[in-house]
Amino acid sequence: MENNNKQSGPDRVGAGNFWFGFFLGGLIGAFIIFILGTKEGKKLAEKLQEKGELFEEDIEEKVAILQKKGEDLVEEANQVKKKMIKQVEEKKEEASESLISRMDEAFSKIEDLQKKGVEITEEVHQKFFKKNGKTLSS
Repeated sequence: MENNNKQSGPDRVGAGNFWFGFFLGGLIGAFIIFILGTKEGKKLAEKLQEKGELFEEDIEEKVAILQKKGEDLVEEANQVKKKMIKQVEEKKEEASESLISRMDEAFSKIEDLQKKGVEITEEVHQKFFKKNGKTLSS
């Protein structure tokens, strides 16, 4: 029986990750030593800190601008809302006035029809409701 000492599978992958982590940790450690232990590193740290502060100020300015734009949009939306409410009320008032005028016309037509109905009833009564040639009183 032959014995192979070659590793494969999950154990081999785990070993690769270990060495990668070890290498990455060494790089990070070397960078920290450079930043904290040398003059050039300290200058670099100061530059990074200044750029970070500038970046932070820039972000704060942009946030303030966005906040102002948001407030302006909310105000504009409120103005549009008020305008729409006013227009709806005006249209509602116009519709109410139109409805009232149409109802007045309809009522006058009904009154005219009632008058004609009374007149026709009187004519029919006079023509057909007679006794001995005299119209009967109602």
